[in-house]
Amino acid sequence: MQLTAEFAPDRQALVGGPLRGWQHHAHEDALAARGPAHLAELPNGLEVLVTTMGLEATRTLLNDTRLSKDAGGLRAAMQQQLSDKGKPTDLSRIIGPSMLNTDPPHHRRMRALVSQAFTPRRVEALRPVVELTATEMVAAMSGEADLIKELAFPLPLAVICDLLGVPPEDRMQLNRWTSGMMTERPELVVPASDAMVGYLAGLIEYKRERPDDALLSALVRARIDGEQLTPEELVTTAILLVVAGHETTTGLIGNTVAALLALPGAWEGLTTPEAVADAVEESARWDPPTRVTPHYRVVTDIDLPGTVLPEGALIMVGLGTAGRDPGVHGPTASRFDPHRAATSGNAALGHATFGHGIHYCLGHHLARIEARAALTALRERFPNARLAGDAAEFARDDKVVPNTFSSVPVTLEP
Repeated sequence: MQLTAEFAPDRQALVGGPLRGWQHHAHEDALAARGPAHLAELPNGLEVLVTTMGLEATRTLLNDTRLSKDAGGLRAAMQQQLSDKGKPTDLSRIIGPSMLNTDPPHHRRMRALVSQAFTPRRVEALRPVVELTATEMVAAMSGEADLIKELAFPLPLAVICDLLGVPPEDRMQLNRWTSGMMTERPELVVPASDAMVGYLAGLIEYKRERPDDALLSALVRARIDGEQLTPEELVTTAILLVVAGHETTTGLIGNTVAALLALPGAWEGLTTPEAVADAVEESARWDPPTRVTPHYRVVTDIDLPGTVLPEGALIMVGLGTAGRDPGVHGPTASRFDPHRAATSGNAALGHATFGHGIHYCLGHHLARIEARAALTALRERFPNARLAGDAAEFARDDKVVPNTFSSVPVTLEP
């Protein structure tokens, strides 16, 4: 396989690495000016092409049938490349047959079955519980606090585990496994994903024998025209829901609060539900909680301006430059402006943070409910909250797909 792009000057900055504040914005935007795709190396040694394109080009690519998410093809391409480089070929079990890693027509069957259980009504019914949980967590905070540790992380974890029916005593272990899987470091990824598979397979069998009203039981029961999810599909779907259900929402909450508190007057402006919703959407656009999509495999050459995504290449689609597209948001595209939606239209239309096309995030509505609940509870109890330091110096987690702060220290005065 011949990759036609050169390595990015800092090949880690596109896929994690030791970053601070919003350093990755400038790096991504500078690369976007140089071209639409750049080689990067993941911690496990895989070489991937990462795109840095505008919004329309990104959406078009995400909808391109020449990109494949088929788990079998992805695993084979990854293992072949790693083998050729003399690297270990063990991979995360998340690269399995969930709806994230399937192509049509199989994808339609899986998404329909999952959607039968993960319904808008089920998600909307969670709103009062999410809001109450956020209020209770915020009430326990005071003085010098870490927003990530005390709110942005525990809230989504509690919500997704309640939704799935995971016992409270097992939840922190699930988070530890998830964190390991997100590093793309084989020594952490493989044991963490194997352990999570074993745990979730056992929990699914328990739910099969003792069904309840939670989502895992609903996934076990889901039927369409006599078809149901296979045991392997159930496990990989459960992994996807656990990982996507709390890692990215942690980033959405943490990134939004950090951006608001770093901008003079922005926190004070959160006086209505509409203002809160707009701030969350602007944060998703400007500093998306997922820096890049998970892997795709190119099945046929794709021509881009000035380069080619060659057949067989592994790519990860960049989401930051799509949201900060000056062709969509004008000369202020690179600035965080929580009033952008109110002054220039619907900001939700101006990013690809939740994806596009058939793999559009099924949990986007729940993520928005959680982020809005967290902001509302925090703003109501702590109208004078402030950052305990310079957000530009706050460290980011060393993970590949999620874009989250390691901590957001805040000073809270009731």
